[in-house]
Amino acid sequence: MKQISQVIIIFSLSVLLYGQAAAQHSGPYAGAFIGGNALLNAKGADSVGNFGLSFDKALTGSAVLGWDFEPGNPAGEGRIELEYSRRSNPLNRARFAEGSFKAGGSVTADSLLVNFFGVHHDGSRFAPYIGAGVGVGRIESASLTVTGAPLANDSAVVLACQLGAGIDYALTDYLNVDLGYRFFSSSKPTFTEVNGHTFAMNYVNHTAVIGLRVGF
Repeated sequence: MKQISQVIIIFSLSVLLYGQAAAQHSGPYAGAFIGGNALLNAKGADSVGNFGLSFDKALTGSAVLGWDFEPGNPAGEGRIELEYSRRSNPLNRARFAEGSFKAGGSVTADSLLVNFFGVHHDGSRFAPYIGAGVGVGRIESASLTVTGAPLANDSAVVLACQLGAGIDYALTDYLNVDLGYRFFSSSKPTFTEVNGHTFAMNYVNHTAVIGLRVGF
């Protein structure tokens, strides 16, 4: 996480020194992103009662295929894309009525979303954007344990969505650096515990990313 923050800071400072205009790309593109994500504390509930789960921050990665709209497009300035992302966060603590206990395993979300981003072009190399996406996610509770005792090892397919904002910086007419934020959430996945009970939990994630998009 510290290394990702340093990369973002160095990039932000360096691009301020170089702001010449660049031509606006239109047509297909591909991109890859890396960043850090924070899975918020989750509330779980099963037939026994309610409990809470806390997770560590972790790295995330994604890949996109999309299309930059031509200037003057009736749909507006922006782009549409298909995005695959993977977020995996280690489980740190589990909280029950009896107290807080050390926990292990991880919760991983693989998602496939269709995103639409509106982009503001003003003739410079900088282009802020904002948008949203919707699709499906596969969320896995991988070898979850509480004080070493197995809790769950299951997966669920859920509806997923996200909001996004950020800024593009055009290195060339076909190569862009993308610095962005994503708020990712899903409908509640339901997992089967090792004792046969089931529990549902909420999934809400904050993600910061930096990546490259290549037009062709």
